[in-house]
Amino acid sequence: MNRHKSVSSRVVLKRAFTLIELLVVIAIIAILASLLLPALSRAKESGRGAVCIGNLRQFGLAAMTYSMDYNGHLPSFRNWLYVKQGDLTTGTIYPHLKSKDVYLCPSDKIELSSRRKQTVPPAGGFGAVNKKRDFSYPMNCGICHATDMANFIAPTKTMVFMEASLATNDYTGIVGPSVDVRSLATRHGNRGNLVMADNHIEKMTKKTYDEVDKTKRFWFPTDDTSGPNGMNFGSGLR
Repeated sequence: MNRHKSVSSRVVLKRAFTLIELLVVIAIIAILASLLLPALSRAKESGRGAVCIGNLRQFGLAAMTYSMDYNGHLPSFRNWLYVKQGDLTTGTIYPHLKSKDVYLCPSDKIELSSRRKQTVPPAGGFGAVNKKRDFSYPMNCGICHATDMANFIAPTKTMVFMEASLATNDYTGIVGPSVDVRSLATRHGNRGNLVMADNHIEKMTKKTYDEVDKTKRFWFPTDDTSGPNGMNFGSGLR
């Protein structure tokens, strides 16, 4: 009998979690997840932003390489993206890139593949083309009559390609200071990427973009602000 009591006294009873304790643990896990998920999301977006910058660097280098073959002239905004509508592999800059993936920002690719409601107006203005879009970086059509880089007044201030807010069916391939205005897409930490005529990358907030967007030198490499048929594209710019 004493031996039985001695054995029983050594038995350790295991107590189960109460419902309240279980709910507290679940709540703690949920709080930690809510703190970590935004950080992970920002990290992913930062990575996509780095790829986007890399794409634009390749665009800048491709434009420079093109200019070496054409006496210092940049590609024309009329055919840099395509010769055959909807096929960017026919564009004059494609042989210097040789990859369709470079044309598309990875964050923009996610947006294009989603079924979210369209918030950007469709293509309009000069040279409007409605085709399913597979690129993110339109060209500045202000570089129109002055493609010779030797004549650029301030290449560090003149934009060549930018990451723009484009409709899913906007295959125009251009941005401009008048009828072809598109806003900067600030997908990466509320910033968007641009490549300038001297081939350096700019990261701008919407506020910064809205300031340079109103200046002639951002759009025009020389003092010639005319457009097709003599239109004054520089009207209203500082």
